Amino acid sequence: MIGAPFVVLGLLLVLSALLGAQVRGRSRGSIGTFLLSPLHPSSWYATLSILLGFWVELFAFSVIVGIFSTGASLLVVGIGVVVIGLAIEASRLLARIERWRANLVDPRPLRPHAYRPYGRGWRELLITEFGDPSRWLDVVYVGVALPLTILEFIVTVLLWGTSLGLLSLPLWSLTSSLAPGAAGTSTIPAVVAITGGLAGLVMSAVAASVSQGLMALHRAVVAGLLCDSEQRQLQRRVETLEESRKIVIDVEADELRRIERDLHDGAQQRLVMLTIDLGLAAERLDTDPAAARALVVEAQDQARLALAELRDLVRGIAPPILLDRGLVAALSNIAVRCPVPTFVESTLAPGERLPDATERAAYFLVAEALANVAKHASAGRCEIRCRREANRLVVEIWDDGAGGARILPAGGLAGLAGRVEALDGTLSVESPEGGPTLVRAELPATVAPAATAR
Repeated sequence: MIGAPFVVLGLLLVLSALLGAQVRGRSRGSIGTFLLSPLHPSSWYATLSILLGFWVELFAFSVIVGIFSTGASLLVVGIGVVVIGLAIEASRLLARIERWRANLVDPRPLRPHAYRPYGRGWRELLITEFGDPSRWLDVVYVGVALPLTILEFIVTVLLWGTSLGLLSLPLWSLTSSLAPGAAGTSTIPAVVAITGGLAGLVMSAVAASVSQGLMALHRAVVAGLLCDSEQRQLQRRVETLEESRKIVIDVEADELRRIERDLHDGAQQRLVMLTIDLGLAAERLDTDPAAARALVVEAQDQARLALAELRDLVRGIAPPILLDRGLVAALSNIAVRCPVPTFVESTLAPGERLPDATERAAYFLVAEALANVAKHASAGRCEIRCRREANRLVVEIWDDGAGGARILPAGGLAGLAGRVEALDGTLSVESPEGGPTLVRAELPATVAPAATAR
């Protein structure tokens, strides 16, 4: 009976479907887990993943290596660069399939490693494609995965083939004794059939356990080459915080220099003139009361101007409307003073307050963005959108201007990005040539206990 192994395989699959939930839900010892491993669904998922992976890797390796070879031969005419780029993107597609295949056995999510986003223009696109370490790790995986999947396939097929063959011996013995003309005897002795069946049960447990082990090994390779590890996440986080800390320090230093310059050139000069006028008035008080009175009036004007400049300076550091009435009112005040028609859309609850650092960062983000719109965008309309998403505050500044805004290392948007990232936030800019432009920031919006008492 040629189909005996397939009959045994079908029976194992039926038993696994019927008893798999009970086997999965009970805690057993190591021996019990080993003996019942053929009935565990993860064993069949692992076997399926290995069998599928062999053909996937064989096809992918042939196609990707062929594309790489074609691209290398066409480098002399320039188009080879594009062909090699297609091979790199094909490796990236294979990496996505491999992460899905690794999740068949273990449902714990595998986070893809961070890919460098595509830039604008051919130069940035080439830098992204050929200078991204994550993409080259995908290419390396193509070469590593093929011999690994071949080994997994050979071992799995050999073990499962042997176990199914041994398990089918009792069926072979029964069918051969019942066949017409067999004279009631079997070509396979009963002792051999029973011993083979028992050995097949043990081999099926071995095959199931080895299949799970091979897929666990393969998942580790996938996690190491194609996924983001906690160590790499922590390293990137440290690098981001260090960079944002440097930017914030530079921004604060510039802010202090601006305050010092404004005080020196503005209020300080007013106060000096006030002192001189009062001194002159004191000298002429007895001899020329009218001139003394004029000097006192002038001193009053100087004092009034000094107070106004100090008030403006303080407003630039911490706007009173922001402290007193909250973020939405402060943004509305900015919108009214913007030369471009600006509208505020907010879904925040009336009177809702956020952490001081979040409100300040959002306020100065909007103020700087609107200043850029007024200077460079040539826009006819601008919108400020403010909303809460879970425990994050989302602030968006949209305009219908000329576009082309980018976060450059020495630009104003880079300083805003550093200020936002220092608060564990993110800043993104979408500004294609010709517009429109959307500046989007996400900031932590967990209300501090003291925020409700303001």
